[in-house]
Amino acid sequence: MLSRLKTIIALMRNPKVSKFPKFLVVAAILYVLWPWDVVPDVAPVVGWLDDIVFLIGALSLLLGAAPRSKPVTPQGPIIDVTPEPKPGEPKR
Repeated sequence: MLSRLKTIIALMRNPKVSKFPKFLVVAAILYVLWPWDVVPDVAPVVGWLDDIVFLIGALSLLLGAAPRSKPVTPQGPIIDVTPEPKPGEPKR
């Protein structure tokens, strides 16, 4: 959980991430803390669901906007590990 929080903070500080997902995360946090909601928190479970859905949606957009790293390519020769055919067997 702490590593995810560090990732979210790093993405919020990253200039390569667009401003819209960052804005939504801040808005979602404020919405959770704000005493007036679309669905009041007085309603037992339903009141918290809108807060959770909005926060999870904003965080998923932020994580989706993360810059992609370059794919890892093998360094050096690729070793073929397919077995040699036995004498008399057809080659594949």
